Amino acid sequence: MLELDLAITSRLAGVITLGLGGVGPSAAFVFDPHRLALPCWALANGSSSTGALLLSLDRHFDLVPPKAKTPRGLSVLELDELARRTLDVRNYDHVLAALDAGVLSDVIAIARTSPVGCFEGPLWREQHQLVRARTVDALCVDFSTTRASPEARQAFALISRAERIILDVDLDCFTSSSDADPTTVLPWPQQVIREFLLPRGSDAFWNAVLPKCVALTLAREPNHCGGLVAGGKLFEALATVLFSELLHTDPP
Repeated sequence: MLELDLAITSRLAGVITLGLGGVGPSAAFVFDPHRLALPCWALANGSSSTGALLLSLDRHFDLVPPKAKTPRGLSVLELDELARRTLDVRNYDHVLAALDAGVLSDVIAIARTSPVGCFEGPLWREQHQLVRARTVDALCVDFSTTRASPEARQAFALISRAERIILDVDLDCFTSSSDADPTTVLPWPQQVIREFLLPRGSDAFWNAVLPKCVALTLAREPNHCGGLVAGGKLFEALATVLFSELLHTDPP
């Protein structure tokens, strides 16, 4: 069980900390700007000298290189300061910054679009593996058959050898642009969210991930989800699937 230092968590402005029961992570961190995940990931990693594997679900691949390399050895509060004052306000560079900081070891990123400047290689700094997929379903295959893609096999290998996994969710993962007006965001109905998170045949995948999952980070970013009211409704729809059905715990 993840033990949190209240003296630290209380100083992370705008971060809501949740205790979870059920299966999987024992703690969750909820915030708006996705870059605030950085100090939360450091909290979840604790005093470990090795980084955690990140499994991230997002609409965008947040793999844009930061302007400067994040040094190792920074405290949680120093990483919080860096996230707020130094990282890109577009919330695109926090993942690679976390790899540089030693907070993360490797990344499995599930997303659909690449922002301008997104790093496209399979290795960051020639040592951190980056696996990309467009859906959860793409990673839920029978690895004993030849149907498994190279990405799925690589993801399975990372999950198998990971000591700790952090599940990261951006609420805008569950939105699409309107065909009539690309600037209009369309939140997904709950059934579509369920089909994305829990596709048929995904039990083996989640059964491999959740026992190693130490924390959940959840970025709301309402400005990317149709506004405060629409984002709140989308959060409520996601909570039933994510907390109740996947993690078997009470929604917040």
